[in-house]
Amino acid sequence: MVFYFTGTGNSYQAALALCPEGEEPLDLAKCLREGRSVISLEKGEALGIVCPVYYGGVPGTVLEFARSLKISSPPDYCYVLLTCASSASGAAGQLAEALAEKGVTLHAAYTVIMPENDVIHYTISPEEERDAILTDAAETLKVISRCVAERRRLGLHIPPRGKMITQAAYPYYEQDRETKHFYVDDQCVGCGKCVERCPVEAMVMENGRPRWVKDKCALCMACIRCGAVHYDEATKGKKRYVNPILKSCH
Repeated sequence: MVFYFTGTGNSYQAALALCPEGEEPLDLAKCLREGRSVISLEKGEALGIVCPVYYGGVPGTVLEFARSLKISSPPDYCYVLLTCASSASGAAGQLAEALAEKGVTLHAAYTVIMPENDVIHYTISPEEERDAILTDAAETLKVISRCVAERRRLGLHIPPRGKMITQAAYPYYEQDRETKHFYVDDQCVGCGKCVERCPVEAMVMENGRPRWVKDKCALCMACIRCGAVHYDEATKGKKRYVNPILKSCH
């Protein structure tokens, strides 16, 4: 059973690569919204969580999901696959602690490098570079898929520097995910697609315009796609990255 969290598609693509043929990964944000936190695993079935790395850690929604899990018996094999543009830092350790609260041991942590999609802090790389990264990622995902199939128990090997990065950076995530930073400009046509894409329902349509109704969001930036939604002045004039697999179905 594979759960995923994604804003712009990288982790969705990775989750698909880990699913047995004919099986779809489960949107953990949707499960959380709908109160579907009870998990029943078949004998020998693995539990996988695929998500991006935010500020050296995992998205708040993923931690919330992990802490809400209700499992009749711990899985024989539990793993996390982290998608990131450079380093996963101490994100796996952070998730391992949340799962341990529910009596679940994280047996392996995998990382796959995918195109940068943090449009708030970085300029998105050129298309040719993104295509090359995705090609390499596809090969890496094949290797990880085999490791999962073989139930490789790799444990968690997080270097001290990775832990330090997470400890130093993650508090800023809690500050930056405050929705007061978001707004729409005059380019907005009131289509409502940004509201539909928000995985944590932090937005609603009101008088033909999106409005943020929660104090904090996941900071997945799924809403920043059309050019009308902005995060302070940090995203103005920047091109947005969306994984091709998400473009084809959303």
